[in-house]
Amino acid sequence: MKPINLESLSWCNAGSKVVGFDKVLDFIRKNDKKFEIHVGCDSHFIRDKCIFAIVIALYEPGKGGTYFFARSRVLRSDFLNMKLRLLKEVELSIATADKLIGLQNREDMFVHLDINPDTRFKSSQVFTSATSWVKSQGYNCVVKPDSWASSWLADAYAK
Repeated sequence: MKPINLESLSWCNAGSKVVGFDKVLDFIRKNDKKFEIHVGCDSHFIRDKCIFAIVIALYEPGKGGTYFFARSRVLRSDFLNMKLRLLKEVELSIATADKLIGLQNREDMFVHLDINPDTRFKSSQVFTSATSWVKSQGYNCVVKPDSWASSWLADAYAK
């Protein structure tokens, strides 16, 4: 499987207009508001492809915010193992947060994971490794049921 180059993806704004990754960075840089940055990723299988949706959500507490998203399509056969697919979501979220780190302090960045800590759900199998990975990179980690950037926003664009 080829690595996914975040900057070469078609990044879109909340209105689905293609803006490019450089414009996302410019928007964050030029905005003088105090945003929290929430990054998340989700994936779904559609026919012979696995669609990954990556989201950068900018939230100003008490005022609202906006978001940007990108999609990547890879072969379904590369992710037949659920654990590998979930860890790829984590990898893409961390890589996206890393691209933004020069614009924001890590304390104001949140990496959302579409992973449930409840052992009744399959995603709990990667809970410890995934959350430890995010925390080891210095980011705030958010999981279900609070991980709205991945579980709701990215989920909508992965389908």
